[in-house]
Amino acid sequence: VRPSFVLGGRAMEIVSSDADLKRYIRTAVEVDPEKPVLVDKYLNNATELDVDALCDAEGNVVIAGIMEHIEQAGVHSG
Repeated sequence: VRPSFVLGGRAMEIVSSDADLKRYIRTAVEVDPEKPVLVDKYLNNATELDVDALCDAEGNVVIAGIMEHIEQAGVHSG
């Protein structure tokens, strides 16, 4: 779970029980009741990649780079 204004890392938390989720939501609402909380599915043993691509007006695409994150997936905000 994470606040809607966070892409990754800071203020993110992996919750594995209803009690943990309720605690997180309670805390998030106290911080800013106007900001929604997003719930994503955690992918265990996942690999996180960044792919940079360039394209032109004709639809040609060139992959300029592929980078594998070395920390656990979801930790690095980019």
